[in-house]
Amino acid sequence: MIDAVLDRERYGPWAIIAGGSDGTGACFAEDVAASGINLLLIARRPEPLEALAAQLRARHDVEVRTLSLDLDAPDAVARMARAAAGLEVGLYISNAGAGQGGTTFLDMEWATIQGLITRNVLTVAEACHVFGKPMRARGRGGIVLMGSGAGLGGQKLVAAYSGAKAFTLNLAESLWSELRGSGVDVIGIAAPIMETPTLRAALGDMVIPGILAAADVARAALRQLPDGCSTVYSLEGTKAASAAQTAARRARVLAVEKIAAGLFGG
Repeated sequence: MIDAVLDRERYGPWAIIAGGSDGTGACFAEDVAASGINLLLIARRPEPLEALAAQLRARHDVEVRTLSLDLDAPDAVARMARAAAGLEVGLYISNAGAGQGGTTFLDMEWATIQGLITRNVLTVAEACHVFGKPMRARGRGGIVLMGSGAGLGGQKLVAAYSGAKAFTLNLAESLWSELRGSGVDVIGIAAPIMETPTLRAALGDMVIPGILAAADVARAALRQLPDGCSTVYSLEGTKAASAAQTAARRARVLAVEKIAAGLFGG
């Protein structure tokens, strides 16, 4: 039995996980359900979504609803909101899917780039806006935005993905700063390479030095949510380097917060 990772009174009674059928999303779902929080799981493929929901209901005696949805659909967030109508959503987790690497920006089809940006930028931002407002009004809640180390700087052969994940991380840090003291916690994760079914489908049995378990990264994100801001997994792969880069980003956000207060007030 997994110990509760989250405080249900702070982040319940319902959580939404966008991109929650397998891999990191399933790991998030396991820990959220083990904390006694009901779930609305959203993902494109209905079969693994329903299978995971059945497992979570049986293991943790929570209510689990599902919504089969492409996160790059123009009405994705509107459909999420309709599925969550009447539910008190205290936690929103964005686990938007990765983009395909190995192709230059100019050699990618524009439709592919557009879908990637919609999924990782527009849908994420709109969902934070829609579900974050009621959290702020209640004075409690949490938002977790899963990003990528690719968002820490430009990266060859994943240009659109790198840019989109930079947006995700900066949005999370900005929301954390804006919502500090409101009771709503926010964290962005510059995630490392993780062992997931999606990765293995793309890379096969390739040996990847330093790869981390998705369950460990997801659980760490939830445990760090009350402290917020962001968590960086450094390219060096050491805990010391990751901690230093995480602290540096937090210090920058706090420093800019003071400057902004002088410029704009508040």
